[in-house]
Amino acid sequence: MAEVYGRRGGGDGVLHTYIRELEQMPIINPLKFTTSQAEDLVELFERLSNRPVLPIDDELRQADRQEFDSWAMRYLFGPDADDAARAVERSIRDLVMERTQRTVSGREQQQKAVRRTVFDPVPIAARILVDNGVPPKIGDFLPSEESSAEMTIILDVPAHEVLPVTLGETLLDQGDVLIGSNKLMDTPSEAHSQALVALLTVNPKFTGEFAIPVESSVVADAVSNWSEAWRIWLRNVKTDLKTILPKPSQAQRRMQVARELESRTGLLTSTLTME
Repeated sequence: MAEVYGRRGGGDGVLHTYIRELEQMPIINPLKFTTSQAEDLVELFERLSNRPVLPIDDELRQADRQEFDSWAMRYLFGPDADDAARAVERSIRDLVMERTQRTVSGREQQQKAVRRTVFDPVPIAARILVDNGVPPKIGDFLPSEESSAEMTIILDVPAHEVLPVTLGETLLDQGDVLIGSNKLMDTPSEAHSQALVALLTVNPKFTGEFAIPVESSVVADAVSNWSEAWRIWLRNVKTDLKTILPKPSQAQRRMQVARELESRTGLLTSTLTME
């Protein structure tokens, strides 16, 4: 709520929440909680309050944060909790990114950054992400359990090296999900393997439970839609890089911005420089 109602006019990405802003923020009436709900909420909140708040990308990956948010979404949105959670996550990432890069107001500032003696890739990377958003995730294209009658299964993704993920193509590994040159795990079908590749392409550090429909045709459709969105996102980001830094002499700067983009989005190094 602070991101939505906070005052952003301080410059340099500062967010103020004075009395006026605090008075505008909606707050859940605790008297409407059952005793059980109140106890659950306090317990979940205490876990969060006992550690420092992390940067947004890291914070949203923490198990205690995900459990707290999941409880809140179920309370507020009931059967639509999963869809609402995804929408809120995308929105909060965009708001934080826009605020923290407040000093970047347009292409003129980007060109000034290019001309600096000490090149700073951060403002350009931030502007590209504001323009294009974060990379598309396969989960955004899969039907949720509540909105689909399709049965789902859980793929338990084991711990693994953070390396490029591919789908095996030889007679010996056809259809397998490979991390580097090593097989990661078995899946029910090639479509499920493709979905797992899509998941790890955008989130290469992912481990744990991945809920996915049993029906391979449903999964294949989702993979197809994700692949098109991923192709468009990559194309647009690379086009922006070349538009902002078009000269051959700026190749090193393009590389620096690409590395900053990869770091901000959690992508593997070289994702944005591979042809």
